[in-house]
Order: sequence, then structure tokens, then C-alpha cells
Amino acid sequence: MHARLNASLEIVYLLRHGETEYNRADRFDGRLDSPLTDRGIKEARRHGRTLRRLIDHIDDFRFVSSPLGRAVHTARIIGEALGRPHAEIETEERLTEIDFGAWDGLTLVEIEQDYGTQWQERNRDEWHYRIPGGESYAMVARRVESWLETAHGRLIVVTHGAVERILRGLYAGMSNTEVLELDEPQNILFRLEGGQVHRY
Repeated sequence: MHARLNASLEIVYLLRHGETEYNRADRFDGRLDSPLTDRGIKEARRHGRTLRRLIDHIDDFRFVSSPLGRAVHTARIIGEALGRPHAEIETEERLTEIDFGAWDGLTLVEIEQDYGTQWQERNRDEWHYRIPGGESYAMVARRVESWLETAHGRLIVVTHGAVERILRGLYAGMSNTEVLELDEPQNILFRLEGGQVHRY
């Protein structure tokens, strides 16, 4: 898969929000909004310090975030670390995390116990399987692709695990299988530029 990139998209610094209480408890956050942990706040500050080293003219960059609180909070912490505590943070619905529907807030053990058959079906076709009451990866990819095709300028983007790896995959022209094999780190910053994806 490969998004039709807007020619005016110069560079994207992409990251996942910091650790949340649900992440620490191995629960699916999805559309729920668990707060950042102390570790998550430290991860966001570290991203801010890394960006300060990488970016010469921070005022040339816009902040774009998923509208979910954990992402916006991460973006605000980064703005503070960059000396822009009052920077506008544009929220973008298409960058919201995958909707886990009936599985939101559950652990993997709970899902396997209560939705064992559906979990097995998802494992057989993880890309296309639509979670009960929620989304499939294919559905998320369509909305992420529509955003990527219109994105422009120089951006600092804060989003979520599934969305982040789909965005990286679309940008780099990866297959669905390759995207599903990507990691979802909270302590790594990605730079998308010139069709290449770099890690920091």
C-alpha cells in the first residue's frame, strides 16, 4: 500500500503518546482515554528534548494530534519542552486510535476468555477483521491515508500505536503484512522525509 503524498508535505516527526495507565495494565486503550503515567510524561519530555536537538527552526513546525486526551497531553508536554507551551495543537479525527469496540478497556486474557472465537477469527485475517462494534486495520488505513494525502508543510504528529505504524507503512509503501509486523514503541521518535522513515 502506498498513499499519494501531497507534494507540499515536507517532513513529519511522528510519535506515539506516552505510556498510559491502561498501557501499564496491558489493557486496550482504543477510544477510551486512560491518563499518562509518570513514565509516559517522562517519555513525552524526552521526545521534546530530542526534537529540540533535531529541529533548528521550531516555529516552522505545526503540531497535529489525535483528539484523544493522552495524545493531546503528550503534544502539550512536547510543546513545553520546545519552549512553545502555548503553541496551537491541531486535532485530527483521522489520527484517532483504532476503535476496539467491545474490546476497549479489556486485557488480552479477558478478550480470549470472553471473545475466544472472534479473537481466533481476527488472528486468521488481522488486517480485514472488524472488531465487534469497532474497526478493522483496513478501515483505519483508509482514514489515515486520506489524511496523509492532504497533509502538508512541516509537522510534529502525536498519535497512537496502530495509527502510527499504519502511517509509517503507508508513507514507506509497505505491504499490509509488513505493517502488522512493525513495532509500536512509545520511546521512539520517527522522521518521515523524502519517502524514508528514520528512527530516533
